[in-house]
Amino acid sequence: MIDKVKRNYLVLGLILICGLIFRLYHFDKLFLFAHDQDLYSWIAKDIVMNRHIRSVGQVTSVDGVFIGPAYYYLIAFFYWISGMNPMSAAIPITIIGLATIFSFYLIGKRFFSVRVGLILSASYSLSWGAALFDRWSVPTEPTILWSVWFLYIIFGALKGNVKLLPVYALLLGFVYHIHIALLPILPLPILAYFMSDGNIKSKFKKISLKNIFLSLGILLIISSPFWIFEIKHNFSQVRAVISAMNLPNIGPTGIRKIEKVIDASGREWQQRWLFGLDWVSPVVFWLLNIIISLIVIINKKLNGKHVVLLGLWIGLIVLAQFTSKKVVSEYYFTNLCPILFLLFALFLDYFIKNKIILVVSILFFGTVNLFWMLKNGYNTESYYERARLVDYIKSDAKAKNFPCVGINYITDFGKGVGFRYLFWYKRMNIIKPSGKVPVYNIVIPLQISEKELNKSFGRFGVILPKNNTVPNEIICQSKESQLDPLL
Repeated sequence: MIDKVKRNYLVLGLILICGLIFRLYHFDKLFLFAHDQDLYSWIAKDIVMNRHIRSVGQVTSVDGVFIGPAYYYLIAFFYWISGMNPMSAAIPITIIGLATIFSFYLIGKRFFSVRVGLILSASYSLSWGAALFDRWSVPTEPTILWSVWFLYIIFGALKGNVKLLPVYALLLGFVYHIHIALLPILPLPILAYFMSDGNIKSKFKKISLKNIFLSLGILLIISSPFWIFEIKHNFSQVRAVISAMNLPNIGPTGIRKIEKVIDASGREWQQRWLFGLDWVSPVVFWLLNIIISLIVIINKKLNGKHVVLLGLWIGLIVLAQFTSKKVVSEYYFTNLCPILFLLFALFLDYFIKNKIILVVSILFFGTVNLFWMLKNGYNTESYYERARLVDYIKSDAKAKNFPCVGINYITDFGKGVGFRYLFWYKRMNIIKPSGKVPVYNIVIPLQISEKELNKSFGRFGVILPKNNTVPNEIICQSKESQLDPLL
């Protein structure tokens, strides 16, 4: 007979296996290899092959402000061990996804119960919307993992646990590397600690100098790329942030801005929690979240201090986006998702006492998400289709003995992305298109020039060169013919 502890770990193991399946099913056919992925691939190449040590990643929505380089070094490591294969990105993002599932279990078990921990991890593991986010290979992809641990720090601080200070410092340092939208909630663990039981004097006494210096050291090491870059470039990012404050608003203001914030946040919750219900108004998810919160609070699954801190988290993020002069996007609200999953888990834990009914409910939730996974297991703009297209062009160019070719994109501005690194990876010499070289046209979407296409791959079409003259090697190697760097 398996004892209770072993049974719990067995269930957790099954939850992690399910999470692994949801995050790797048809990976190449769902992997969106577009601008961000093309760009980090070139940065990884620059780090691995050119030994170019970087202190920043790509530019953010605030002109002149960059995201930190941690994700790029993580990707670069797996590119290095895989021979620069873009599909190697599946390894780190899957590890992050599984770590998030396990972290949900830890926070539920530590601050509520093992049962809550299992419900939390299961609901995140079996959510197709959550799995899609974990498959999204971009520097902001660790946002939910970061947010779960930030929630852990807040709950720990409420219990007066000062040993978590180094972990808090670690999370602070990683904000630069993950998402600037996390800035508004950074003071919450400090507030939580001073809301814990005991008088102010005893709270200060519990904080040792050793712990403070260790935490400061961790913070400085993790955030050091930011300080190195700022010192080297005369604090250009700080000045860019100050300049951005004086820029005019982009997008709606007033009531329309409130509607946009509600729409974007509600839509993000819907996508991560109940994928496939995009026809439902985002307001419904706000109302549903409020109802679940009230039920959980009334039944004392959360105490008053929890409510204040979680309410501040939501309020600060919403307020930051409302007052922001930038366009509001759904992914600015991703850090709220762990709160929603927690409320949902506490709701189920209270209302479904019968284990069989609880298991059936979770299985039903998993079945619905399995349906969405099978229904949406293919993307017409995926890595799979892009790689097939590149292979086709390479095969044709090789058959015609072209030492170099030009690539032209017939599409809207900004849509001709996600191919450049793949051409390099397939060892093709791509130069600027001109009348001196054979030019392959990539049509996106293929319906633009459907009658002229020679081959199609998902949403992409290819028109073979009209000029089949073998170009001169001098043209292929000339400096003027080389492609301009990516932004």
